[in-house]
Amino acid sequence: MASKSLPCPRCGNPETIGTFCTDCLRALHPLVKEIKPAKVTFCSHCGAAKIAGVWKAIPTSDAVAKACQPSLVFAADAEITQIETADPDPELVIKPGVHKTTSVLAVVTGHQEDASEDYEEEYDIPLHYDVTYCPRCAKEGTRYYEGILQVRNETPAISADIHDYLRKHAPKGLRLAKHIPIGTGADYYLSDHRAIGHLAKRLHGQFGGELKINAQHFSEDAQAGKILYRVNAFLEVPEYGKGDVILRQGKYLYILGVNKKVKAEELETGTEMTFPYVRGETERLPVRNTQVTVVDPVEVLHPETYDSIVPTNSKYAPTDLEVDRKVSGAYERRHLFLIPDTTERLIPKPVKKRMGQKVSKKD
Repeated sequence: MASKSLPCPRCGNPETIGTFCTDCLRALHPLVKEIKPAKVTFCSHCGAAKIAGVWKAIPTSDAVAKACQPSLVFAADAEITQIETADPDPELVIKPGVHKTTSVLAVVTGHQEDASEDYEEEYDIPLHYDVTYCPRCAKEGTRYYEGILQVRNETPAISADIHDYLRKHAPKGLRLAKHIPIGTGADYYLSDHRAIGHLAKRLHGQFGGELKINAQHFSEDAQAGKILYRVNAFLEVPEYGKGDVILRQGKYLYILGVNKKVKAEELETGTEMTFPYVRGETERLPVRNTQVTVVDPVEVLHPETYDSIVPTNSKYAPTDLEVDRKVSGAYERRHLFLIPDTTERLIPKPVKKRMGQKVSKKD
C-alpha cells in the first residue's frame, strides 16, 4: 500500500512535490537565484534587433525571447528542462530615440534536490530596449530610393499587400523612403529597384489592370563599376472588381473575377468572356440597396425614379426574395440588375486630381 504524502511542513498545504509545496519550494529553494535585466536594441526602419552586440534580422518576439534567456541565473542544484517567455511580444514603442523599460514574463520548468518532479516557476524579467537605426539603414539613409511604385485605384487589400511585402523583405534591406497619397492611390518610394519591378508584377497578377515599367540610368558606382538605375512602375488597377456590373462596348457585364485579365458574363445572353483592362473603356454602374415590391414576377423599386420595375436581369439575385426584402441592385436610368447582397457603391463625382508624378533624372 502506497504511503500517503505528508502536507508541506512549512505552510500545511496538502499538495506537495517531495517535501514542500511549490510556493515554499520557491521561497526556500528557488530554481532561479538571480534575475539580470535584459537589453535589446531595435532598428525602427528594417526591424532588425541587436542582441549581445550583434545585429540580426529576426522577428521582434524572437528577439525579445532571445534577449531574456541569459537574464536568468539558475540555482546550482537546479535541473532546468524548459524556459518559455509567456509574453514574448510586449507592447513596444518602435520609434527612433525611444529608451524604455518593460517586463517579460518567463516560465521556468525544472526540479532540484528536494523535488525530483518537474514544476513551474514564474519570473518577471526587466527588459530595457532602445530604438535607433541599424548600421545598414543609418549608412544608406532612410530617404534613399531607387524608384517609385505608383498605384492608382488602390484598395485596402492592395495597400495591405504592399505593406506586408515591405515587412517580409525589410531584413534584406528593402525600405520605404516616402509614401505620398495621390489621387485615387499613392506613390511608394522604395530603396531597391529590383523589388519595385517584382512587387509591381505581383500586384498586377493578383489585381489586374494596366502595368508600365521603365528604367532610367541615373548614376554610376565607380568603385563597383556598375550603372545604377531608377525604376518607375505605374499600376492602374481596374476601378471595378468581382461582383460589379459594368457597361463595356454597349454590353452589360457582371464581373466574375479580376487578375491579369477580366472575366465577366454578359447579362443579356449569359455568355462568358475575358478581356484585358483598358483605361476608360468601361463604365461601372452604381450599386444601391432597394426593396422588393412584387415576388412573381419579381419587381423592385428603382433607386432613382422609385418606380416599381422588373429587373433587366435577376440571375444573381438572392434566393429568399419576398415583399419588402432589401436587395442590392446595379442600375442606370433604363436598367436595373439584381446582384447578391452587398454594400452600396456609388460613383464619385469626377474631380481634377494629379494622377501621376514624374521623377527628374537628376534626383
